[in-house]
Amino acid sequence: MPHLKTLVERHKNDPFVLIGVNTGDDEDAYREGLEKHGVSWTCAYQGPGKDAIAKLFEVTGYPTYYLIAPNGKILGKGHSGEAFDKTIQKEIDKLKSSAQ
Repeated sequence: MPHLKTLVERHKNDPFVLIGVNTGDDEDAYREGLEKHGVSWTCAYQGPGKDAIAKLFEVTGYPTYYLIAPNGKILGKGHSGEAFDKTIQKEIDKLKSSAQ
């Protein structure tokens, strides 16, 4: 969670959005976790035993991270958010340079 907070803060002025999906907690635990951890990004609650999103994205373990371009193309997938830091920055730089 600390890495995600840092990531959101680092890219708050960039074309970047973090979206979380919770599939493992009951709804009360999910809501308590959002508050306890100060989650400031968009999160969806799917709940245990409901795996439509996980099936759609072929999630095989948790956590799983996806980097998705504005056009919907999946640029990367993995289980370490830190592993995507350089790729995220590279893609943001590309988006910024194409907007100028």
